[in-house]
Amino acid sequence: MPREVARLPSSSLSMGGVLMLEIPENEDNLTALVLRTETGVYGWLNSCPHDGRSLCNDPLYLLNRKTGLIQCMHHQASFGPDTGVCTDGPCVGDKLREIKTFEKEGQIVVLL
Repeated sequence: MPREVARLPSSSLSMGGVLMLEIPENEDNLTALVLRTETGVYGWLNSCPHDGRSLCNDPLYLLNRKTGLIQCMHHQASFGPDTGVCTDGPCVGDKLREIKTFEKEGQIVVLL
């Protein structure tokens, strides 16, 4: 059964914004990335499927400003922000690990 790892006010995440959240009781010290696009709010594990390293250390640099795609800081693989599917780079066709995220009653809820 999924457990809640975060609950945030919807106002804390602007359009095109990205938040990095700590995941409690996480042996690998991985973080969650939560972002808002025109199609909704999405959550992804901050880990590239290519080699497991973090996609970013600073959420300000997760999205490529020109393309709007998630971009790995290590090898520039690109991922759809709403699908998590790699569209360019060494892991084409692979997918980011989704973290269930939804918005309800003015709050963003993140489950793992």
